Amino acid sequence: MNNDYVGRGVYTYPDIIRIVGISRSRIKGLVDGHTKQNKTKTPVITKRSFIFENKEYFSFLDLIEIKFIKHFLDQGVPRKNIIQAYNKIKEELKKEHPFATKFVANVTHNIFMDNNRDLVSSLDNQVWMRELTEGELLKGIDFEHDLAARWYPYEDELPEVVLDPEYNYGMPILKSCNIKTSSIYDAYVAENYNADIVADWFNIPVDFVNQAVKYETRLGI
Repeated sequence: MNNDYVGRGVYTYPDIIRIVGISRSRIKGLVDGHTKQNKTKTPVITKRSFIFENKEYFSFLDLIEIKFIKHFLDQGVPRKNIIQAYNKIKEELKKEHPFATKFVANVTHNIFMDNNRDLVSSLDNQVWMRELTEGELLKGIDFEHDLAARWYPYEDELPEVVLDPEYNYGMPILKSCNIKTSSIYDAYVAENYNADIVADWFNIPVDFVNQAVKYETRLGI
């Protein structure tokens, strides 16, 4: 595997589909563009995947960008606005993954840059009050050097579950023991859904097992 991706996370299409909850066709449309009814739509983000043994892989920052774009699309933000915001934030912040930096979207179909003082519209440069724009989009994401470093998908309810590109190639793990949540779930099923046995097996608290099982169940196994 490409050494450039060590510590950056490694995800296949099925991984992103499962973790983010987005279809393969929608991912392809975001990173490759698509043609529909003789109309060609350009990609939304700059594609930085790589091929290894006939499989295509993405990084943790790619996954975060796809997660954010899915949120924008689900909120009804027009595709052209997303592309405009992506390009402008990339230029302003000089970041190769602009949608993995701190910014927020809101119901006005706008996307905002965070300049550490104000929230500035990436569409018209207007300054907005934080309380009017900040929502759930950034919740659970730790930032380092202005980029997403790790993601707690259910920070309040399942605080042990984290995606950290420094560990297990960015797969969902229990942070206290670096065990993949999928491994916990597989053991749970193998042991006839007995969390106590699994906890003994991995030498972890039963609560950790339950958190991993809840997370994996929500991914729609």
